[in-house]
Amino acid sequence: MPRTSVLPLLALVALAGCGASSTSKNAKDFSGDEKAVAQTIDDFSKAARDSDEKEICTSLLSTDIVRRLDATRQRCTGAISDQLDAAGDDKLDVKGIDITGPQATATVVSKVDGHDRTQALLLVKENGGWRLDGVRG
Repeated sequence: MPRTSVLPLLALVALAGCGASSTSKNAKDFSGDEKAVAQTIDDFSKAARDSDEKEICTSLLSTDIVRRLDATRQRCTGAISDQLDAAGDDKLDVKGIDITGPQATATVVSKVDGHDRTQALLLVKENGGWRLDGVRG
C-alpha cells in the first residue's frame, strides 16, 4: 500500500470538522474488525467536531503520522488545530471497508460544495486498535 502525504489527512480533518453527524453509516452498521475500523472513523469525526486535537493526535492517528506532524514547527496538535479552525460543515458516509492483515482501507463519501467526493482512508492496526494513516483519492 503506497504511503501518502500528511496533507491529504489534514484536509480530511477539515472535511470531518463541524458536521452535524459523524457518518450516515457508522460502526453499528459493521461487525468484527470492520466495526473497529468504522469506530475509529466515527471517533475521528467526533473528535474533529469537538475540536479535540489532543484526542486525534494521541488516539486516532498512526504513530507515523504523529511523528511526521511532530517534526513540523506546529507539532501534531498545532497542525490539527489549524485544520479544525478551517473545518467545513460536511459529513462522512462510510461506504465500505477492506481489511488486509494490519492494514485497512475505508471508502468514505463526503459532500464538498454540493458534490459527492469519494476518498479512501488508510488505517493501520497499532497497539490492538485501528489508527488513521493517510488518505488516498
